[in-house]
Amino acid sequence: MRRTSEGVWVGFVLLVALILVACGPSGPSKQELALEAEFEALQEMQVELNGKRQQLTDLRAELVAAVVEEVEAETEAGEEEALEEGVDLESQINALEEEIAALTDEYGGRLVAALNANPMIEGEEPTEMQHALIAMKSDEDVALAREWIEKGGDYKRAIEIYNTALLIDPDNEKIMAALAAAESGRYMRAELFEQAKKGMTQEQVRAILGQVNLHNIREYPDRGVVAWFYPTSEEGDAAAVWFRESKKTGELEAYQIKFEEVSVRRAEAEEGS
Repeated sequence: MRRTSEGVWVGFVLLVALILVACGPSGPSKQELALEAEFEALQEMQVELNGKRQQLTDLRAELVAAVVEEVEAETEAGEEEALEEGVDLESQINALEEEIAALTDEYGGRLVAALNANPMIEGEEPTEMQHALIAMKSDEDVALAREWIEKGGDYKRAIEIYNTALLIDPDNEKIMAALAAAESGRYMRAELFEQAKKGMTQEQVRAILGQVNLHNIREYPDRGVVAWFYPTSEEGDAAAVWFRESKKTGELEAYQIKFEEVSVRRAEAEEGS
């Protein structure tokens, strides 16, 4: 009888243990595992994208140096060599920009989808993954805003992106630093503008002064000239680079460069008179 009671007790203990295991935590769900895998994939994509963006920044810096070298080249052979280097760099930049654009679209879409799949709950502290996803989104907003400046010369749009990003991630120091840089750099500085020289092509001026805002380009077909206006103040004053076709090369080249506190509206009126 004793042995039977002990056997029954042992069997009962084993049964309870099995029930506790079966009823206990079953581990991460398929959805959680999928989200974790996607998070790791996004981290890898971010590293790849940042690497390509840094490579693009380096190539653009090389292009500026090549432009300066081309302008300063004294011999015809030296000028031709510098020109070839600049053309090669431009082709590399264009190809890399296409790669970055495609990867940016994929990364951005998947990042937003991951955020939507792992929404924050009001009143609860964000999880470690949620914090990480928000930080990744903030980094991407900074990068996209920078592209608006570098490719479109649109500081206003970039500043809007920064301010919107701060609504979601208000304590992000990267966004605040980028916003401050955009606000201080949105107006052309005299010391930078002085580097533009007569005879430069549009590509050379762009490499030195940065991308002009597309809304600040004025064409005057009747005179065969094009003007680029770089804002110098909040009131609407601007520096201007004027281009016309070179009789020697057929390219548009700078023939007049002015850093004056001249209103764009006044400049247009003067040209139309």
